[in-house]
Amino acid sequence: MNLEHRSGPIILKGVGVSPGIAIAPAYHFDNRRIKVPRFNIHPNMIEKECNRFKEAVSKAREQIKQIMEDLPDELKDHASLLQSHLMMLKDKMLFDRTLNLISKNKINAEWALEKSLEQIRVLFKRIKDPYIRERVEDVEYVARRVLNILAGDVSEDLSSLNEQVIVVAKDLSPADTTQMNPEFVKAFITDMGSRTSHTAIVARSLGIPAVVGLESASTQILSGEILIVDGISGEVIISPDKELLHKYEERRKEYIKKHLETIEYRELPAETLDGFKVTIKANIEFLDEIASVLDYGAEGIGLFRTEFLYLQRKELPSEDILFEAYKYAAQRLYPHPVTIRTLDIGGDKFVSNISLGEEKNPNLGLRAIRLCLKEPELFRTQLRAILRASAFGNIQILFPLISGHRQTMLVKKYVKETQEELRARGEDFDPNIKIGLMIEVPTAVAMADILAREVDFFSIGTNDLIQYSLAIDRVNEHVAHLYEPLHPGILRMIYQTATAAHSAGIEVAMCGEMAGEMLYVPILVGLGLDELSMHPRSIPRVKQMIRQSNHEKCVELVEKVLKAKTAPEIRGLLKNFIKEHYPGVVINEENGDIFLLEEVY
Repeated sequence: MNLEHRSGPIILKGVGVSPGIAIAPAYHFDNRRIKVPRFNIHPNMIEKECNRFKEAVSKAREQIKQIMEDLPDELKDHASLLQSHLMMLKDKMLFDRTLNLISKNKINAEWALEKSLEQIRVLFKRIKDPYIRERVEDVEYVARRVLNILAGDVSEDLSSLNEQVIVVAKDLSPADTTQMNPEFVKAFITDMGSRTSHTAIVARSLGIPAVVGLESASTQILSGEILIVDGISGEVIISPDKELLHKYEERRKEYIKKHLETIEYRELPAETLDGFKVTIKANIEFLDEIASVLDYGAEGIGLFRTEFLYLQRKELPSEDILFEAYKYAAQRLYPHPVTIRTLDIGGDKFVSNISLGEEKNPNLGLRAIRLCLKEPELFRTQLRAILRASAFGNIQILFPLISGHRQTMLVKKYVKETQEELRARGEDFDPNIKIGLMIEVPTAVAMADILAREVDFFSIGTNDLIQYSLAIDRVNEHVAHLYEPLHPGILRMIYQTATAAHSAGIEVAMCGEMAGEMLYVPILVGLGLDELSMHPRSIPRVKQMIRQSNHEKCVELVEKVLKAKTAPEIRGLLKNFIKEHYPGVVINEENGDIFLLEEVY
């Protein structure tokens, strides 16, 4: 192909979701564009059209099962992701709704399925939380597979590639990504997608650099063009010149060197130069992330968000479904602990068959522990599953959005009653299971000295604590810039919580996003937090930062920070401290802000 049409290199900017640098020719992969025929059918054709749809769904199930069987060993933990796709094919929102539309509207199966998908998109758009909202992508992947079968199309298979390429696509499903061989797929880029998509999770597990959210890359890039993909910065360079090729080849080598140096820290303890030990755990959303938890050297799971088990189906999950998921996590992580957060749903998340009613401010309404206490059978079902799973590993229970002593005593009462119920059923469980509270409401901070006497540990959820304390909606673009972890009031709350916990003889963890940021490590170490829980990929870098720290010096920093009046003042103190004590860290001097890069070139 003649590629002389470029007058020079073109740089596209997207979102880097899997770090690394790759240089290779572009390979177009189009598994998305399906021309959907739309026509009305005669009433006597309804049964035949319904059967055609059912057969396509059945074939799609067989295809997904085959992909699961063919998964390489390093991706076996992602089988649960594909298992959720199998469940979606049976979901009433997709399956029953499509059959109903065929019968009621007398339309062909493809059109009915497309209409069902449109209605599902509307439902998901109501969700504010970007992570949950983006789960509609999984429904679309499943629907697209069925549409392909109905249209008689043969889907491309990325597993058949036998030369080194960079895959360019409008979008990719997790199933597409699991079929990639890292020997030949050196990177991939997509117009759509986000940092929290399942596709991004799989890419990180495979170690394939990836950039998503490029909007129009698939229409700008020709097959065979040389591309540079920087999964760290999110840049994609089309038709680079010799100078850029040389520059990025050197960067690629340096990245590999730095990555290998950093990854060595995953198996080392997070211990400061003067012997202060911090336990490092992982936050997970899905069972398929457990592979990353183990790979990156976590000492357990500090926050297992369990909402996916409820949000991926229309009906509530049974006790046995929950039990099997929790049991799997407990067994895979044993002897390390798995901290399971009870259902944190409501607000900007919803379960389709629980009516929460219209709420003017759902984030301050019926959600998390409030919903569980209002729906006791929902709560008891989850507690039974957690307690049963505790017989198979080291499980801890974490209760979210606790605001005071009364709620604390209520949840303890539910745990005790559930234990008695299981004992009467002859079920095994850990009678000494640890109970913890998430500290994410200002009143919980104010009551921390009292609450600490009632539980085994605290876990500070900084995401909500900052949001509620500063009265800021994190997803509101007009005020999101005011979200400030270094606000002196926030740091004083963390200090007050840690002090109360240690005075009562219990440990205090942090599981919010703040815990995984290298920038905040000196302050968190100085505050004396016993545990930090974060995204698995952040673990080696945070461990490296802690191992370069001096606890005594960090305590001295915190003493100064707690006297500061503003966030910029604290940022200045932190900047100077990092310059003095962490020679390998990069600071942007142009505007005075601190930027700790994922990797230093």
